[in-house]
Amino acid sequence: MVRSVIMKFFFILLSCATLNVSAQKIEFGEDFNNVGVLKNPGTEWTASSWPKVLTVMYFNGKTTINGNAMNILFRSETEGKVKTDSIKLVIGQARNWAALRYEFMTANSYTVSAYDREWTFLASGIIKVNGPAKPVVVAKPEPVKKPEPVAKVEPVVEVKKAEKIAAVEAPTKKAELTKQQLLENAPEPIFVESVIKEELTEEEKETLVFESFYMAFGRAVQSGMLTGQNEKFKGVPGGVDLKALFSNNEGFGSDGVSVDIWFRPQGEKEFSEHFQELTVPIAKDVTQANFPLNLRDRGTYKVSLYTADEDAVWIGSSYVSIY
Repeated sequence: MVRSVIMKFFFILLSCATLNVSAQKIEFGEDFNNVGVLKNPGTEWTASSWPKVLTVMYFNGKTTINGNAMNILFRSETEGKVKTDSIKLVIGQARNWAALRYEFMTANSYTVSAYDREWTFLASGIIKVNGPAKPVVVAKPEPVKKPEPVAKVEPVVEVKKAEKIAAVEAPTKKAELTKQQLLENAPEPIFVESVIKEELTEEEKETLVFESFYMAFGRAVQSGMLTGQNEKFKGVPGGVDLKALFSNNEGFGSDGVSVDIWFRPQGEKEFSEHFQELTVPIAKDVTQANFPLNLRDRGTYKVSLYTADEDAVWIGSSYVSIY
């Protein structure tokens, strides 16, 4: 009797563990909305042109995702050569799902895996993207040539023709593109891993109390998630309008965050120019917030955050570049 009860207990534990693992999954679709619902889900698509933009969505079951960032790894193989692409994704607070729109550039079968910010495996899925269908060309029968009539040969008199001078057309001046047109025609940024190693001062090392702090830059913030996330952006007349999204699992412990930005011009080694200083008001229990930026000059910007109180504790720094 006791053995039967123990076996039932272990069976229940095993069932719960199995349900928990199976709840974590990756699915694909053509788009998604702000409550985590996929539009036109599937596992195989045919591209009419490249790139083919599709949505990759990670579900964590009924449990909210632990942390404020995660990694998505894309893996494909062509003629024995493996190609990978990884993207770091900022997650909205108190959510059990995360999604991104990804540009597939070639026809292939892709294994897409989700990892937490420490690269612990969570789930994976497979998506197949086919290339555009090639049109069938039907060869037309060659027309039967009729015998040409024999022309009467007339004596040829050579007449010198006056050479024609080709008219030279004046070059037309192209209309200058507006900032909006430049932004619309600009290619989507390629997701890249950070190659800048942050060097901290001794003072910053001593005040490192926000261990889960994370900040990233993108084109906009929608439903708590960055769109067009990158670390390098192409400069345009009038400057590049960006959003900086920052988060910390334990909150920030103050009624605001002070932002201090320094600039390093292209080709220089030091952040010698002070660019901007501002304050972002937030509640003490808020774990995620954002603020706008307009960056004009080409170079690298160091964006540092501090608590907006008398102590001004350093929270963390991140970098963004305009090329």
